[in-house]
Amino acid sequence: MEATKKTSTTRAALLVLAALSMLLSGLFIATASRSDASPPPACPAGFNLTADGKNCFQAAVVTTADNPNSCVEGLITPDGTTCYVAARIIPQEGQTLCPKGYSPDTSLNAMCARFEPATLLPASCPDGAFGTAGACYINVARGPAGPYTCPTGSENTGTATVPSTTCKQTGKPAIPNPLTPGTCPVSDTVTLDGSSCYTVVAPKTTPGNCTGAGVAPYQMIESKCKVVNTAGTTTFTCPAPADPTIGTVVEEKVTHPNDGTKIAFCILNLNGTTSCPTSGDTPVPAVNPTQCRREVNRTQPGLVCPDAGYAIQPGTASTCVRYFAAGSALPSCPLGSYNWDLPTTIPGAQNSECRKTVTNAPSQYTCKDAAAALSGKSCVFTTGFLINPSPNLYKCEKGVRTVIGSGATTQILCLVGKADANTTTGPSCLQGVLSTDNLYCIVPRIDTAPAAGAAAPVPAFTG
Repeated sequence: MEATKKTSTTRAALLVLAALSMLLSGLFIATASRSDASPPPACPAGFNLTADGKNCFQAAVVTTADNPNSCVEGLITPDGTTCYVAARIIPQEGQTLCPKGYSPDTSLNAMCARFEPATLLPASCPDGAFGTAGACYINVARGPAGPYTCPTGSENTGTATVPSTTCKQTGKPAIPNPLTPGTCPVSDTVTLDGSSCYTVVAPKTTPGNCTGAGVAPYQMIESKCKVVNTAGTTTFTCPAPADPTIGTVVEEKVTHPNDGTKIAFCILNLNGTTSCPTSGDTPVPAVNPTQCRREVNRTQPGLVCPDAGYAIQPGTASTCVRYFAAGSALPSCPLGSYNWDLPTTIPGAQNSECRKTVTNAPSQYTCKDAAAALSGKSCVFTTGFLINPSPNLYKCEKGVRTVIGSGATTQILCLVGKADANTTTGPSCLQGVLSTDNLYCIVPRIDTAPAAGAAAPVPAFTG
């Protein structure tokens, strides 16, 4: 209503100004001398003749256009009154949730982890050494170099033209280690019981047969063992089967508006027959009636050489060899080594060799579970985790923070100001064209209008 009043007042003021302008510019209404035969009008209805008599004019009409509201910055609200920009979302870190037995580990970038002690492998001699842990050695050549020879039954590790300082002798083939029998396979599901390895498997259950002994008076009805209350009495009770241990009786009741609640029929749920899945499995009712044992083969024991001083040759499965220094002109052991007398049964010019003590190979840790990763002395198990997210924060870089809607439709907006109403006011003509000062509408005289089909020139109104 306020906008309409303002428009009407403006229009009236412009009309007054238009009239004054006409008076000041010397405009006047041209009147023709009247005669008894009134000549045809020179101007359309509502128009007056200009002072020069060339055109007709009337005051321009002031009109107002209400265009859709708009925003210089941001978007406009659905009601078209306010401009806004979206709030900046600041995501918040959530809480890490790990499965049972796991916890976030900072060294693994908060990944869920579980730690178990790693298994320390037995001490051993390094590659290329002989002996046992704590007494590892290598053979070293006697020096200085001379005409090296090897006793009968052995061979020089060099060539005919360039003999080596070491002899190699092949002994008896390797045999299974009597001190290290076969062991159970490394697995969380395999158990050692005395001298046997076994794993636990679930038994299978064979459903009972309603036509067998011990089920009377129940019989197969609609694929179930049933007794039906054919009399329909409310005093009917479910009978026990001939063998009470054969199964469990369940009452099926119905309720009638007049007769009350009564048993409609009885169902005998038969117990199944439990047995192990395969003939090779052994039931263990004394330990757990729901388990069966299945034998698991032991791993093969390692091989060792039967004669002292021999070791399995690298790259072979069971070839036992020993290395010793070849004979030389000066049969002396180098500094840092010691002389080791060989059995007198070994022929040769020299029944001794030079040995040098070496330290054990570094102890190593291992994880028996392939799913674990070795980290120092620990086995690390990792798993996925869930994130319990925290609500996001919203920040307005500019404008006023406003919350609209609720629940799933909640929006966080930043209001930056009112929308532009886009209302324009100006002169216009319903007929003719505007004058150069935008105050009048000009049309040509009726009696001088161009013929139909010819474009009329736009007049220049000079007052």
